[in-house]
Amino acid sequence: MSNFVVDQLGFVRRQTVDYVRSISDFDAEIIPAGLKNNMIWNLGHMYVVFEKFAFQLTGEETKYPANFNTMFNPGTKPSDWDIKPPTKSQIINLLTEQMDRVESVLSSKLKEEINPHYKSSTGFTYTTVEQLLGFLIYHEAMHFATIKNIKSIVNS
Repeated sequence: MSNFVVDQLGFVRRQTVDYVRSISDFDAEIIPAGLKNNMIWNLGHMYVVFEKFAFQLTGEETKYPANFNTMFNPGTKPSDWDIKPPTKSQIINLLTEQMDRVESVLSSKLKEEINPHYKSSTGFTYTTVEQLLGFLIYHEAMHFATIKNIKSIVNS
């Protein structure tokens, strides 16, 4: 079932994945001076937030790999890690599989109400699956822009 929100979310995810494929693993782990996170953190964070908004808040099964919440939740940073992070390739595979799950599990449930409704830290209340996925378009695009900025700093 085609839907604008699902299509846009898939577009942003594909743009991100295609962009980071060509970045070396070494460069993806660099934390530029003045920043707290690297490209790996941004990718893992995208996965964790997506999992929460697309699956956890909609009452669907979640698939959080071991240590992902500890490493990639909001407010975390690589300098606090005491374990080896997943590779860029591992996160890319998870991000790709995650979009496949949206299409197979959620695309037919977009208008369904979520219970309880979710109130964001900015005071916006989400009431449907489609609204949660709409937020993820913004979140994905914001972190994609951050990844592009980090890459430009690393390459300068």
